[in-house]
Amino acid sequence: MTKHLEGSRLERVEREDCPEEYLEAWDEILRTRGMDVMPNVFSLLANSPGAMSVVTPVGAHVRYNTDFDNLLRELVILTVAQELNCEYEWKHHWRVAEKAGATDELLKKIGTVEIESEPNSIGIAVRYARMLTNNENIDDNLVETLKESFGVTGFVDLTIMIGYYGMLARFINTAIIPVESGYENITFNK
Repeated sequence: MTKHLEGSRLERVEREDCPEEYLEAWDEILRTRGMDVMPNVFSLLANSPGAMSVVTPVGAHVRYNTDFDNLLRELVILTVAQELNCEYEWKHHWRVAEKAGATDELLKKIGTVEIESEPNSIGIAVRYARMLTNNENIDDNLVETLKESFGVTGFVDLTIMIGYYGMLARFINTAIIPVESGYENITFNK
């Protein structure tokens, strides 16, 4: 049964409200993310079950099927969230980044020039995430550096990851999706 979320512009859709032809996609979201309860972001995305069924596999690919180190991936996602002022994404992925080994010191650098100087491809990846998210010009030298660091497949996956989380952040911010409880003590760096 659909449920109103305080402050949101959309209703929360539950599994029993999802058309039968999209139940496999619904269940796949829970399976790939290791969850028992559908998070608000995907439940509200299910207001268009067709969109839910094609968008979420992209997220599953960039999170679980690439060669990126978990820490690098989460720092890229947090950079996108910070740049787009997406509290929901920021809070959820802050926790994931902590589990991936991010220190408080490193997490506090997100959104600063210091993080773009981090070694081991982190700096170049978060710089690219910031620039692409803000629609800045990406020159040939940066693209070549990214391809040298991550390979052509990695460059494509990184670009798609940044785009996916940017799209999701814009949906979250427009629909005004509230963050589930348990994330109250996590705030933006800016």
